[in-house]
Amino acid sequence: MADCTHKQWRRWPGGEHFMTGEPLEDVVAEESTFEDCGVGRFRCTQCGHVMYYTGLWRDYYEKGVPCFGSEGVPRAAPPALTPLA
Repeated sequence: MADCTHKQWRRWPGGEHFMTGEPLEDVVAEESTFEDCGVGRFRCTQCGHVMYYTGLWRDYYEKGVPCFGSEGVPRAAPPALTPLA
């Protein structure tokens, strides 16, 4: 489904066990860099590549072919990425 394969690592502090008070290990996991940028589409926050949930939404945005749920949805380009601080 997605042409972009960017990932990022995220760490959550472990804290302590609620009953024993023993320290818990930090949790490190890989997560995607996708964000929703409109109805039926999403993009990578690192490279800006826009992808679509279905081929019907791709046809709607790229060719103007209406699909179920597209009534009233503007075909404008997605908003620009917000620069990371």
